[in-house]
Amino acid sequence: MERAIALKRMYTQKEVSRLIGVSEGQIRYWDKIGLVPATEKRDGRLWFDFKSLIAFRTVKDLRAKGVTTKKIIKCIRQLKVRMPQTGQPLTELKISIVGDDIIVGKDNQRFTSDGQILLNFEKQEIRPAPAALVTLTTDLDGDLFFQALEHEDNAQWKLAEKKYEDLIDEDPEHTDAFVNLGNLRFRAGDLEMAENCYRRALCIDPDHVEANFNLANMFDDRGEPENAMLFYIKALYEDPEFPDAHCNLGMVLEKLGNLSAAREHWLIYLEIEPDGRMSKFLRARLEEE
Repeated sequence: MERAIALKRMYTQKEVSRLIGVSEGQIRYWDKIGLVPATEKRDGRLWFDFKSLIAFRTVKDLRAKGVTTKKIIKCIRQLKVRMPQTGQPLTELKISIVGDDIIVGKDNQRFTSDGQILLNFEKQEIRPAPAALVTLTTDLDGDLFFQALEHEDNAQWKLAEKKYEDLIDEDPEHTDAFVNLGNLRFRAGDLEMAENCYRRALCIDPDHVEANFNLANMFDDRGEPENAMLFYIKALYEDPEFPDAHCNLGMVLEKLGNLSAAREHWLIYLEIEPDGRMSKFLRARLEEE
């Protein structure tokens, strides 16, 4: 069976909440109003890509500077009119704040949130006394974790590993850095180091969903279904709608002779992911019994 220890390309709202530091309710609201729309919506779950993470971080920073959600949305709408070629404005543009207004720019043009054009992008003097000009950066300078994610997004595995290692040197309790580094080392075939990363993450945060899930997978691969079961159960306790955990726990329960419980988890997987990567296989297994 194909293992779900995988390098991430998409993030659930729960993962975004943990990585960015905003509530799941806030994430759902920002998606609903089109501020940071979900990249995909599957079976009631929201999924976001790497650029969405940067957009969430930008919105969080803007709100921390006192800019209202209404003002941010107004600015994005103006940009879509004036710069229709721009994809996700919150990740592609230079953003500054003057008082409670947003100034955004790209390609030697600047606009206010009302759509007013400011000429001479590099030289334009903005003097909205007494407020000062505050520039927010949407690049990743100084943020090792997001630099590492960007390297992963570009399949630059070695560079991503190095960034995670540097981050852990700076912050030995960064759980997500340990988990993602474990994923990279698992991908490279270094299972011992991958397991060590997951265990270190769980020492810091025993409730980390992905660390529990991936460690369970490693136990299962080593022929230790009892240990695998415990960590799958823990992952599902923290995230009851984690489809791959339901699928894999079912497989382990089947190995342990508890087919009825296995079927329950496979059915839950199919409810959550009726068209998921394991759906066809699990339907066939259920029909066999």
